[in-house]
Amino acid sequence: MNLLGYLNDHLAGAAAGIQLVERCRERDPESELGQMLQILLLEIRNDRDVLERVIRVLGGSPDTIKRGAALGAERISSLRMWLPMIGPGSRESARLEEIEVLSLGIEGKRLMWAALAQLSSADERLSGFAFPDLKRRARSQRDRLERFRLRRATEALGPPKVAPMRATA
Repeated sequence: MNLLGYLNDHLAGAAAGIQLVERCRERDPESELGQMLQILLLEIRNDRDVLERVIRVLGGSPDTIKRGAALGAERISSLRMWLPMIGPGSRESARLEEIEVLSLGIEGKRLMWAALAQLSSADERLSGFAFPDLKRRARSQRDRLERFRLRRATEALGPPKVAPMRATA
């Protein structure tokens, strides 16, 4: 895989990630998670813009086919919430999986920034980017999301809630 192909794969992932964050945030924008996702959305858009600049500095351009495929795949995965026969089994499980997919995407982005930081020592075209800072921001994004992932895991995977029994007279 060449570098531009690798970066375009990540760019497509960013497009899908943005769509996923928007969908999750729209469910309850005023909640603590919704507010955190709003901030995360702005950061991910900024990261995407940096990645587009990296691609252009390297002489490439964003691959619209990969982007479209990623957006289509994310759209199809969103249907799982509404189709129980292919879904995760419950709304709580689906929401847990959404947060986990987002968390994994952010971790992939962190690894990409680390790889680019390594490459920047050998490719002067990459020297103008703050890859260590971008890597730290990705770690922060993932850390902020982790609390909500664990909360969703408890809701989805914890013991079933039993209704209290009423005393009979």
